[in-house]
Amino acid sequence: MSSALSPEQWLALDVAGIGHAYRQRLGTPVDMVLALRAAIESDRRGINAFCLLDWDSALSTARDIAQRMASGVFLGPLDGVPVSIKDLVNVEGWPTRRGSLADGEPAAADAPIVEHLRKAGAILFGKTTTTEFGWTVLSESPQSGVTRNPLDPERSAGGSSCGAAAQVAAGWGPLALGSDAGGSVRIPAAYCGLVGFKPTYGALPMPPSSAFTEFAHLGFLARRVADCQLAMEVAGVPDPRDQASLFPRRPHEDENRPLRIASALKLGAKQSVDPGMEAAFGQAIARLEAGGQTVEPVDPGLEDLSDAMWTIWCFQVYESFQSWPRARRDRLGEGLQRVYRTGEVLTLAQVAAGRTRLREASASLARLFSRFDILLTPAVPGVAPLAGHYLEHEPGLGDNWFAMNGYAFPFNITHQPALSLPMGQDARGLPYGLQAVARKYHDGLLLQWGRNFERALGVS
Repeated sequence: MSSALSPEQWLALDVAGIGHAYRQRLGTPVDMVLALRAAIESDRRGINAFCLLDWDSALSTARDIAQRMASGVFLGPLDGVPVSIKDLVNVEGWPTRRGSLADGEPAAADAPIVEHLRKAGAILFGKTTTTEFGWTVLSESPQSGVTRNPLDPERSAGGSSCGAAAQVAAGWGPLALGSDAGGSVRIPAAYCGLVGFKPTYGALPMPPSSAFTEFAHLGFLARRVADCQLAMEVAGVPDPRDQASLFPRRPHEDENRPLRIASALKLGAKQSVDPGMEAAFGQAIARLEAGGQTVEPVDPGLEDLSDAMWTIWCFQVYESFQSWPRARRDRLGEGLQRVYRTGEVLTLAQVAAGRTRLREASASLARLFSRFDILLTPAVPGVAPLAGHYLEHEPGLGDNWFAMNGYAFPFNITHQPALSLPMGQDARGLPYGLQAVARKYHDGLLLQWGRNFERALGVS
């Protein structure tokens, strides 16, 4: 059957639109995959979003799904939807390189999240690039080189889910699986003008675990909040292999009362905020207030967390690689080796002081969220920097990227759901990102608020 939709039309569809097209017999998953392959293979901008593409497997899966759909059997919202996997997550038979020259063995089995996506009918077609072992929010690695922002290829796509963000921003499918241990879904989403959702800790199963398990969340990048909602319906299921996995619970809330919303322009670090970002943030708040929402500015008083977080981060890098043979460790990239050496010489007193400070910050945020349902902040200090830089207006700040963006990582410490949303752009067309954070387990409330925000900005 030939498609009634053009390849361009297939690629413009969101998750719900793809399912609708299949049900209306406008084409099959094979048409979707062929359109995707043609677009990726014809790109001449050097976006470099993928470290692996497996079209044979994707087309085989698409044909099987098309045959099932022809008999009238549809599995759910991700059935026949192409989804990429960040290369920190195992996919059976595909190498897990983690952006490194020191890794790369084919995975013996799917990670639990991949199992859930397959069972839902998702078509896995490739693995997206990541920074080496996800240690930084730049968009480059020794294994795959520089991943570029489709909105301006001279600029960073952010990280560590750099390929996932670049893929969706380029229009190569509506959904990508990323991971976020300090902002690695939300930061690239903000730089690429996307929606990035980090759910409550444990909402998406994470094993195999790592030294970063206490901070690490899986999450989705998409063009619309609704696509994240549909992905969570399918993938946000408990799994006994993850000891943090969330089994069904319902927050006890009065859903009819007005939401209590706070806003903060400063959080987590003392980095400068771009004047354009500050103006865009103020305009977003003003639009919410014009729509009847009350937003109370607050000062969380948490601008000194970045050094403590960097101490723990470096120690976890040391923990990750201290058992490796020296020869293998020497194959790590120069930046990751610097961080390893920093962690290697930390004292117990320094690590204890860092953990103590993060616990204090977590308690302070818990008090804040006892008064408010949602906190709004910028997602990043400004627009996407040039590739190879952390911030456009503050170059050369060293390796501690937490000092350059304090908005994201506090909510990995507290395990809260957080959502990055586009909220306008500068004169060059580069997007500004808004972060919205809700209390733990209130993922549904946050996603619905995000959809309402999109409507307030005129996003259908």
